[in-house]
Amino acid sequence: MFNNRTSLVGAIIVLLLIANILNYFWSNWGLITIHAKDEPLGKVIKSIEWQGWVTIYSNIDPNSKITMDCDHVPLPEAMETLSVNVDDGGGGRGGGAQWHLGFFVAPSSAAVKEEIRTFTEGADTTDDTHVYSFPTPLNMITDDTMPVADPRNQVWPGLKMPPAPSAPPADGAPGATDPTAAAPAPAPEQPPTSVQGYLRAFARQADVWIMAPAAWDPPVQHAPPPSGSIIAAIRHFVGSAHGSVREAIVLRGRPPRVAGSQPRGGGNRGGGFDMSMMEDRIDNAINGLPPEVQPAARANLAQEKQFQKELANLPPDQRFAQMRKHMMDRRMDNDNNWRRSPQKRAQMYSRMTQNRIAATGK
Repeated sequence: MFNNRTSLVGAIIVLLLIANILNYFWSNWGLITIHAKDEPLGKVIKSIEWQGWVTIYSNIDPNSKITMDCDHVPLPEAMETLSVNVDDGGGGRGGGAQWHLGFFVAPSSAAVKEEIRTFTEGADTTDDTHVYSFPTPLNMITDDTMPVADPRNQVWPGLKMPPAPSAPPADGAPGATDPTAAAPAPAPEQPPTSVQGYLRAFARQADVWIMAPAAWDPPVQHAPPPSGSIIAAIRHFVGSAHGSVREAIVLRGRPPRVAGSQPRGGGNRGGGFDMSMMEDRIDNAINGLPPEVQPAARANLAQEKQFQKELANLPPDQRFAQMRKHMMDRRMDNDNNWRRSPQKRAQMYSRMTQNRIAATGK
């Protein structure tokens, strides 16, 4: 009898230990802890890859030294902290690096590997490649109380063409260059008909970075259908075009400027400013925030849209002053507030975690 009781107690203890171990791994799955002081960038990246179950490619010297601290944070928080601390590769101009949800696209897996090699050796673009990446300033509607958005949670809402540009001033109107000429109606942009056009469309509606060989541009007859995931949509589209794609987290340093040089790629990094499409990208990026903070972020986006609408109706001489005041109110023009220091990032995430524990009880 005594032996049976002892065996039962021992079995219960073993089960409790296993349950605690499983709970620890479950609650910490995918969270990143890095305590690095003058460690090689390559070593830090490998640690993030192993803990976050992701692949990271960078065009920054892997031997450059990194100092950063983060404890049990999601991948986006770790990448933001890393990007703030890494040397930007831009000849000492400062400002940190940039990180993205990236896709290397090519007609074959061998070509994708060559594309990745080209990128990691320091060439963001060449005459033979296009990079599609549009600005998505989520910082316009967020502050230090919100976490970093996870771009992997973005969606593909289907093809959406930007609105036609505003018509030039009519005869005799202020700004008209030729009062005798009629103002032609601007032609709306047509839907893409080839792979490159659709890759650009993906980048227009989500905060992603896509690299593809310029020569690979087969015709496409049907637009990719809406999907619940931007990752699934890009993978399916490239596969339907008989191509190959590699998804990864991309850490980019800015290339050094060369006097008299022009950026390569024909403006395919985004080019131009389209507030309507930018609003769509910001709204999509909000999908990467925790559900409990998304309503506040979308309320802020609605306020920003209203401000932009009111700004457009102001006389030109008043717009600059109003925009400057708006930026100062948001502290966006003060010490690059959107690129938070590691200390501020750690404090912010700690507050967010404590608030979530208090709200959910776990």
